[in-house]
Amino acid sequence: MRETIPNKIPSDNRTNEEGRHFFKSADAFLHGPDGLFWICLLLFGLTVWAFLPALQGDFLLFDDGAIFMDNPHVNTGFSWDNLRWALFSTEYTYSYPLTRISHMLDFELFGADPWGHHLTNVLLHAANGVLLFLVLKQMTGALWRSLIVAALFALHPLRVESVAWVSERKDVLSAFFGLLALWMYARYARKPEVRSQISDLQPPTSVFRLPSSGFYWLTLLFFACGLMSKSMMVTFPFLLLLLDFWPLERWRQKGKWILLVEKAPFILLAALVSIATYSAVKAVGGQYIMHFPWSMRLETTVMGYGRYLGLMVWPSKLSAIYPYPDYWPIGQLLCAMALFLGMSALALGFLRERPYLLVGWLWYLGTLVPVIGLIPIGGESICTRFTYIPMMGALLAAVWGIDDLTKQWRGRTVPMAIAVALILGLCISRTRAEIVYWKDGVTLYKRAIAVTKNNFMAHYCLGCVLATSKPDETLAEYQKSVDIYPGYFDAQFGLAWHLKNVGRVPDAIVHLEKAIQLEPQNGWARDGLGELFLQMGRVGDAIPPLLKAVEVDPQNAPYKDDLGRALFSGDHVTEAVSNFLAAARSDPAGFGHFLDAMQFDTNHVAIINNLAWFFATYPDPRLRNGKYAVRLATRACQMTGSQTTIYVGTLGAAYAEDSRFDEALSSAQLASSLASAAGDTNLLKKEQALVELFRSRQPYHEAVQTDSP
Repeated sequence: MRETIPNKIPSDNRTNEEGRHFFKSADAFLHGPDGLFWICLLLFGLTVWAFLPALQGDFLLFDDGAIFMDNPHVNTGFSWDNLRWALFSTEYTYSYPLTRISHMLDFELFGADPWGHHLTNVLLHAANGVLLFLVLKQMTGALWRSLIVAALFALHPLRVESVAWVSERKDVLSAFFGLLALWMYARYARKPEVRSQISDLQPPTSVFRLPSSGFYWLTLLFFACGLMSKSMMVTFPFLLLLLDFWPLERWRQKGKWILLVEKAPFILLAALVSIATYSAVKAVGGQYIMHFPWSMRLETTVMGYGRYLGLMVWPSKLSAIYPYPDYWPIGQLLCAMALFLGMSALALGFLRERPYLLVGWLWYLGTLVPVIGLIPIGGESICTRFTYIPMMGALLAAVWGIDDLTKQWRGRTVPMAIAVALILGLCISRTRAEIVYWKDGVTLYKRAIAVTKNNFMAHYCLGCVLATSKPDETLAEYQKSVDIYPGYFDAQFGLAWHLKNVGRVPDAIVHLEKAIQLEPQNGWARDGLGELFLQMGRVGDAIPPLLKAVEVDPQNAPYKDDLGRALFSGDHVTEAVSNFLAAARSDPAGFGHFLDAMQFDTNHVAIINNLAWFFATYPDPRLRNGKYAVRLATRACQMTGSQTTIYVGTLGAAYAEDSRFDEALSSAQLASSLASAAGDTNLLKKEQALVELFRSRQPYHEAVQTDSP
């Protein structure tokens, strides 16, 4: 009888089987809730560790001061008045209520210590990396590709500006709400519709009816929160339509019209915020770029798309400031245009087989539109912080595309894992190195000067940072900025002010006049010029720019105070009258604003009264002016509650000069009553004489110049 030999599995095959079984079990675990939790925790922790050096950074000079450090509404923490300001104020051009409230919370928790404010940015950014992973996993079901996209986004050096600069809280906070909105939208889009058995017998629902799902309205709520954190979120409805096409594939299921109506509330919110933001930017921050022709804007747009992709692939020599060049080199412009057209053609060519290419590419292009250069937003050609949301789309297209290209490779898992690990390691290394440059303003702007050419904005910013500690270096940096680009208003103004502080007033006047030529409606420059003329004793030259400053901003108290000092300069009323007449003739609007403001200026009440008496009673009819006299005398009486005999008597004389004799008589009678009550017999006799004169409908004129009645 033949012996039966049992089948035996070779040891190497057994090992392979066990390995495959292990990887299948691990993959199943990682796709489950527990596995996803550990993946999210690892991604969050790795991101926090990568950006931990940011906690050693200081606040920066400009936005950090205006936005919260020097803002009493923010740095005093929570109160009803501060919350009301955060929600409704349009101060500082942009209105980001939730960003302001987040800064208030930081002051409540950490006070003025920078590390706590930096910590909030770091934690929000780490949370955004996790949310991006969950959103992509929810929409596509692809665990590893979603994780790679999220990790590359979270750890990339281009994120440093948004995280290490406290003022860019709006980037990380708006993205946080935007990703929460995408997560809710994915839940809404993937949730199966519940239909009753008789639903097919009922007429179809109107195309104009909005969804009733709670996830839909949560999406709208989080989108609104994102807009209240940063207006760049206005492209969100466009992004939802892209995701409807792929990976949610709702275009075929629902139809385009239903999807458009579904986005109507989102589009309405985005339109309102766009209009408000554009108006604010045009009034302040967009003045620089508004001077550029459309050809330059289009070239900047094409170059911007190309440069951002280049920095994403090779993030070296990053700068906090990238100013506009005089012109874009034709070679670089052609390369950027070829890249733009080539990527667009590639995405359209593979639309059916690889729709993620078009979605990722349009995600990148579309979300950059508000800041790419077509719409005026300031004087920088690109800013790395603007890539915070757009880069998610570019990474999605790249990671999904590489996965498709390598699908047929045998044994690709290990080499691909090693490549991803190396890339992430390089990202972490470069990120931590870049954060060091953001530790303070001096280091930041010196780095910008070192890695860019002719960076006039960085020289100016460095000068501002050094202004209190190293005035000589400040002067040199301002001068370099002006030498590189004489048309930069901020540098001309800053140089003028610094020259004034070191005693070089004539040189300061030259640069202030250049600054006014650049921005004729800038009140600070005109007021500064007038102040310098006053300092030199040139009162006649000081009055015109001071008047113009008051005309530009009638509510500005320092402008009116400076104008008052100019008009009231000198020891005699005749000099002040001469100044007043010159002011009234050279700029009637500015002079009118000044007179309107004088009722609030109690420092000059005696001089105002004397001027009114002069205009009402001066013997030379060419210098008398009843209307000026009435306005000035009225101000003096308002400031003293009409309880001072001399001022009320002056008002009577002013009314008489203006042929308003009934009012003149009433004022003279009141002045007589006040003099009688005070027991001043000399003044009483003068006022009684004026009563009789006005009763005969005659004005009072001095025979000899005097300063009082």
